Amino acid sequence: MSIQATQKQLSEIFTLANYQFWIPEYQRPYAWTQDLAGEMLNDLLDVFPDQEESDSDYFLGSIILVKKEGKPQAEVIDGQQRLTTLTLLLATIRHLLPPNHISYQKISDRLSGNDDIGNKIIGLKLREQDEDFFNQYVRKAEGMTVLLESDAGFKTDSQKLLRDNAIFLVEQLTSSCPDQTNLEPWLLHLLNNLLNHCYLVVVTTSDFDTAYRIFSTINTRGLELQINDILKAEIIGAIPDDKQKSDYTRIWELEESDLGRDDFQFLFSHIHRIQLRERPKVGLLSEYRNRIEPKEYPCQFIDSILKPCSDAFEVIRDGQFNCDDLTQQSEINRLFGWLNRIDNSDWLPPAIHFLVSYPENASKVLSFFTQLERLAAGLMILRRNINERAERYRHLLAAIDEGIDTAIIKCQQLLSQEEHQQILEILAGNIYLQSRIRLYVLLRLDSALAEGSLSPSFNAKLNTIEHVLPQTLSPSWEKMGWTPELHENWVHRLGNLVLLSRKKNAAAGNYSYEKKKTAYFQSGSATVFPITTRVLSQPEWTPAIVESNQSYYLNTLKKIWNY
Repeated sequence: MSIQATQKQLSEIFTLANYQFWIPEYQRPYAWTQDLAGEMLNDLLDVFPDQEESDSDYFLGSIILVKKEGKPQAEVIDGQQRLTTLTLLLATIRHLLPPNHISYQKISDRLSGNDDIGNKIIGLKLREQDEDFFNQYVRKAEGMTVLLESDAGFKTDSQKLLRDNAIFLVEQLTSSCPDQTNLEPWLLHLLNNLLNHCYLVVVTTSDFDTAYRIFSTINTRGLELQINDILKAEIIGAIPDDKQKSDYTRIWELEESDLGRDDFQFLFSHIHRIQLRERPKVGLLSEYRNRIEPKEYPCQFIDSILKPCSDAFEVIRDGQFNCDDLTQQSEINRLFGWLNRIDNSDWLPPAIHFLVSYPENASKVLSFFTQLERLAAGLMILRRNINERAERYRHLLAAIDEGIDTAIIKCQQLLSQEEHQQILEILAGNIYLQSRIRLYVLLRLDSALAEGSLSPSFNAKLNTIEHVLPQTLSPSWEKMGWTPELHENWVHRLGNLVLLSRKKNAAAGNYSYEKKKTAYFQSGSATVFPITTRVLSQPEWTPAIVESNQSYYLNTLKKIWNY
């Protein structure tokens, strides 16, 4: 095994005898946006601003290849985004040159050609999903005109990005020329400097594992490397059959597309917790390699772990559980909505694990997630730290393995009677001062007060909390019996708080009661939530009314959570 790192001019890199790049199926799709393509082009234009021969050199970063010495075929481990965009840049420069210009043909010769016995060879071969498109519209000179005018028919996001970036590069190249009457000389100047004064560090090894170890430690200018990218390469790469490898690549990428890149990354942390019942002792990648070892069973890992967990995560995140009983379906999806508002994600591994293990019994799913929301909300209200939460959920994961009823019972038991009392004391106290939990508690209460247990506040884009009795006591409020002592005791408690569907008006916060009702709750500019109707129904806002609210609200929350 050997590792070579050599600085290469682009003229060497885009020479078919030296390099014939191919993007393996396990790589993520082409994803550079106009911002990234524009950043690279703007750097080039800054370094080579005029038509004089430049003494400046420009470093474009590095690429990592699996390549045998003396052979041009090169598997791209890192650098796909950059190589694809550079190829697109060459193709757009060619498009702007006259077809009879010698450089027009020379660029074509750098993109594709024939070997000594007439076999077709190409400079950069994309993944199967995009290769035909790339060949027809980028590699072939006549295809660029069609591509620039296309507005439909794209089969993948990558194809649309190639079209978008082609249009962008043509527009930028044309508009950046200092003298529009001399576009051709300026393009040739840029082409010459691009090929002869721009460099990539080419890191090559004949060993796949070594290439990916290098990949995991180099911070390149391409899309940020994530752990799931490395795992994808290792797991898909461990599948021996090429057709299976292609099939499982599509499954993997569909799951990533469905969840989105960020949540798909988080999924691997959740799977780790499900599999090992603890937080990573070392880096997550090392834990996968040395403890979970998906390379040893790649197809089974994708079929039995990755895909089911990804699908369950998506159902929970998006509230898309389906069953025959529509009432149960609605209640389950509503619980998903509440759980997604919890200020941590530690509840997700047991949620995913349960839904993967027992998806077929809707009534049991409803029972479990009722208890899970109760547990997650309780731990949040108690402000238990990450280690304390992890320990509770570790026991719950083990109970899920034992059986569906065991899981439901265990979930119910994971808060002690002492903790129930502590939660009620927090809810009864100055809840407004508990900034991390107050909105969740009020939203939960508001929906409990609503017909059908679902308030408009559940889906409102903006919810703010308002004190009915203002934080600053004024004479108009004193006339209703509010003393400084009573004000201090009640102003921040549940019985004095309501929800608004708009931003607070700081000045209105100190209005008299009647003026506040009109300004906030009867103006027609805000949604009236159930908790707010109690304000509208009261002719005045006395200590007795707030105390009555407090008792009613606490009893309502006790019924919701069975504390």
